[in-house]
Amino acid sequence: MRDRLLPPSRQRPNWRDRLITYFRRRNWRGFVRLYDWLKPPHMVRRSLRVTSRYGSQFWLTPWDSVDHHVIMEGFYESEVLEALRPQLGPGKVLWVIGANFGLHAVTAKWLHPETQVVAFEPSPAMATRLIENCELNAVNVDLHTYALSDRAGGFPFFANNSGNPGMSTLHPQQGNLYDNHFTVAAMTAAAVINDRLAPPPHAVLLDAEGAEAMVLQGFEAHLASPDLQRLVVEAPNEFLTTQQPAQLYLLLARNGFTLTKLTRHENTGHTLSNFLATKEPGPMACT
Repeated sequence: MRDRLLPPSRQRPNWRDRLITYFRRRNWRGFVRLYDWLKPPHMVRRSLRVTSRYGSQFWLTPWDSVDHHVIMEGFYESEVLEALRPQLGPGKVLWVIGANFGLHAVTAKWLHPETQVVAFEPSPAMATRLIENCELNAVNVDLHTYALSDRAGGFPFFANNSGNPGMSTLHPQQGNLYDNHFTVAAMTAAAVINDRLAPPPHAVLLDAEGAEAMVLQGFEAHLASPDLQRLVVEAPNEFLTTQQPAQLYLLLARNGFTLTKLTRHENTGHTLSNFLATKEPGPMACT
């Protein structure tokens, strides 16, 4: 009864969601049967309400890759959030480009409510989930439902409905299969800033599924701004030694950034890693 008096963002998930999550984290057999029994299709909401290790809560789908990691380990790529947190706080602006269902954007706002969080997510399905998760946590994230690129226009967007919707992209990867594609609008980051659609960022989380260089090109002179001190980007594991993709590496180097490979905190390793680009001097930087 006491829990019902709290605002939604402070309430615990109900007993069904807590039991299903507990069952899943222990890899017990019969999970699908339990899920179907406790969350039948006729229920208004079929996904799980799960509390992350940071206290933020999310509606999650157990069958999707990122959602699965949050259910099992409490978060996904928490090293990214931790790398950006020193640049968050009062008066700071965080851009999350490729925000997906809002895991990092919502949690950053949850932990640092004085930070203005700006999220870019062109997928209607993921943008809808992001809005729902903002409401669940009673936080305000400035959502822009268009893509960022090196030029403005309308572009084909390739999307997955399930499995790993986070792989949805303007630039399909050879060998990857996509459930559907549709046209989305795109703008440059410079136009967003110059037209005052969003304030310039102090920190950026960029996950553009292979289009990172094109997004950064769209920042134009703003990429060299001394106010932009921390940027996390995903690139191949050997990025620091091979300097490939070359365009991405040169864009960061020429605009005053030095790079550090982030160590994964969860069991999420694959052919790509997250890299912190920073203009701050000190041990975090390497050349």
